[in-house]
Amino acid sequence: MKKFFYILLFIGTLSNQIFTEQAYGLKDSYDIRVNLQGSDKVSINQGMEQALKTLIVKVSGSSKALEGLNDSNLLKNPQKYVSEYRLENNEEGRLQGNFSFSGRLIRQALIKNTLPLWTGKSSTILVYLPCLTETVNSLNKNISLNISCLNSKQEIQNISVTRLSYPVFPSMDLIDLSLLDVLSPLPANVFMSKITKRYDLSAWLACFNEDDFGIVIEKPYCISSINTNANSLEKTLNELINFINNEFQVQVENKLEVTIPVVVRNVRGQEALKEVLENISNNILVKNLNLKTIQNNDIQLSVQVLGSKIDFRKIMVANEEFDFLPDDEDRIALSFIYKKRI
Repeated sequence: MKKFFYILLFIGTLSNQIFTEQAYGLKDSYDIRVNLQGSDKVSINQGMEQALKTLIVKVSGSSKALEGLNDSNLLKNPQKYVSEYRLENNEEGRLQGNFSFSGRLIRQALIKNTLPLWTGKSSTILVYLPCLTETVNSLNKNISLNISCLNSKQEIQNISVTRLSYPVFPSMDLIDLSLLDVLSPLPANVFMSKITKRYDLSAWLACFNEDDFGIVIEKPYCISSINTNANSLEKTLNELINFINNEFQVQVENKLEVTIPVVVRNVRGQEALKEVLENISNNILVKNLNLKTIQNNDIQLSVQVLGSKIDFRKIMVANEEFDFLPDDEDRIALSFIYKKRI
């Protein structure tokens, strides 16, 4: 394997991260902006459908969520999930539609269509995208490789925005370059496995724009921390994000209902009690809720949910108002602590 002599940019701060800490799949509403062909009704409806498809991928956490949905009622009537929309021109003067979707209706639609609901937060992926800096055989090759690299970087950023993922690039300082120099005779995944530990990350993507003979290729090939078999950039990155998101997905079995004893601690006062009961009642899986006992600052509930105990726990864990108490994990009841103090 040829030696890598590449310098990459490092984005070391998350201050520019555009994603909030709230679990995306649990938001009250979603604004999706898409380009429109015109301001007529047909163009607006087409834009609404495209916006809904984009949103389904985001809320489900899976790029495969759209497979088999072409004949589904979910896509036939996208306007029933839209609370409002407006038309506007972007900076280039291109007409766009900004569609606001109801979060609750979207979640209900996913569950009804047995699609997963993603309860996680944005993932951070270390991206190794070679950018040739050494002398090359010809100016032509230099230009074509630079263009190819820039296009690849832009594609990674575009996919990452759509998939609510955050790509960071190693600084390739003296430590990184020294590590690269030592490991260059070995496969690229060995270098990536080492360098991700330095940046305290586990997921990585590496893409290459030349073949084994140093010839610039039209489309880059990529490998990742979950698959070292070379594939297209889009496929490799989407599969990696799907894998990361899988741990925090809830896929509800519509015909399954269970009643779960739930304990909530640190519920101080009537106002806190009201908020806790309202919060849990609004959980997308909760069918019925009964308050059983109040003892000091702890309350015990009986909660009837659609799906399984694990499904309910995942959504509760994603809720910013509660923390799961792992010490109680082996008990019959699920236990949480209410974080908001009145």
